[in-house]
Amino acid sequence: MLSVGSIHEGFGSQQNDYTSPKKKKKVREVEKDKLPFEVQEEIECLYDFVPEVEQHFVVTNKIGEGTFSSVFLARLKHYPDVDQLFALKHIIPTSHPSRIEGELQCLQEIGGCDNVMGVELCIRQRDHVVIVMPYFPHEKFQDYMLTMSLLEVQAYMKNLLVALRRVHQFNIIHRDVKPSNFLYNSSTKQYALVDFGLAHKAPAPKDKTTTKTISPLLPSKIVESQENQNLKNIQQPENPGLKPQFDKQRHPDRMLIRKSKSPRRLLLAKRALMVKEKEMIRSKGENSRSPSISTCQCYGQPTVCTICTSRSNQQAPRAGTPGFRAPEVLIKCPHQTTAVDIWSAGVIFLCLLSGRYPFFRANDDMTALAQIISIFGSEDVKKSAVTYGKQLLCNPTTPALDLKTMCYKLRSGAQCKQSKTTPWTNVSDSAFDLLRKLLDLNPHTRISAEDALKHSFFSEKWD
Repeated sequence: MLSVGSIHEGFGSQQNDYTSPKKKKKVREVEKDKLPFEVQEEIECLYDFVPEVEQHFVVTNKIGEGTFSSVFLARLKHYPDVDQLFALKHIIPTSHPSRIEGELQCLQEIGGCDNVMGVELCIRQRDHVVIVMPYFPHEKFQDYMLTMSLLEVQAYMKNLLVALRRVHQFNIIHRDVKPSNFLYNSSTKQYALVDFGLAHKAPAPKDKTTTKTISPLLPSKIVESQENQNLKNIQQPENPGLKPQFDKQRHPDRMLIRKSKSPRRLLLAKRALMVKEKEMIRSKGENSRSPSISTCQCYGQPTVCTICTSRSNQQAPRAGTPGFRAPEVLIKCPHQTTAVDIWSAGVIFLCLLSGRYPFFRANDDMTALAQIISIFGSEDVKKSAVTYGKQLLCNPTTPALDLKTMCYKLRSGAQCKQSKTTPWTNVSDSAFDLLRKLLDLNPHTRISAEDALKHSFFSEKWD
């Protein structure tokens, strides 16, 4: 990782600054007198928190802000003849060190080529970290989205996939692919993928021989997890009366809640409940007159029963920006791959083809999933959920829409008419074929960045 010590290596020998503090303050005021008061305060705080910044840079403006950081525009202090500008990303102190380290490693190892932003140096002062990157002048996505030609859309998507191919070659998931993180300069035709604050290594693929994809709705058929694997290694309790106590209960789920005051007891109670259910299944086979086993008490109901509440919480990564999260993220699939970035790229492509941004608007995951269902249909979403061990109940059944027809209607709507944009009428079928492959609901069959670049859409030519 780059450190404060590397700052002198980055800029060579520095001249001593003998300017008095009072004169420095006057210079600051002259340089920032045109900025809003709030921005001036933030720049002053940056200087106070990280004095190294003031020694080597002159911060001229604030150009961005995110959940975990603020970005400032700066130039070199001791080299006024150098025209190059820099983007200083000040990461908030509450960020976990591993998150900061991961972002730096991505910028240092992956960045600098194939449309991926690189890093110049990093300055650290206690719990404050400033990442210095080359400044990339760009326009906002909303300003050029409706005025882009098909040829420009083709080039935009190609360069985005080139950047993702570069990132995925290192088995890294970016997790926050969106227009504001893929910068575009229409004048120079340059691109840059930025913000690796949420990036992390993709998990190693699971062994298919030990993974069980069983319906999660039946209590006796819970998907095997690490917790259940640890359960197998726990010995039977010394008290042999524990199992008969569960057998005598009319409502084993209530007993489960009563017995689950500690993690160990919860595991033992779950095992006892599963053993009883297996015995009931066995007895059903022996006696056809035995009552059939039903699903849990809340199956298909707007309530949650005690059997479901007794299960451990589902843990799955869900970082990302609303509207660009893949369906496997929304359904809390624990094993997520680089395919989540491909879905986000597909949403960007959908915005460009339809002329709508943002395309999906949702305040929570279930609303976002409902919007995906309204486009791709409930049956296809349910089928894809089964592939990663989930089961969805959708009522009423929603048919899938034709993406080409939908995009044509949206692009010729009122929003495009107000911007005086000529509706596209010559979009080839290959564009929508690529769109469908990028927005494949099944992450296992979703196209990769490498394969997407070989798609026939990128060999098309328009006038």
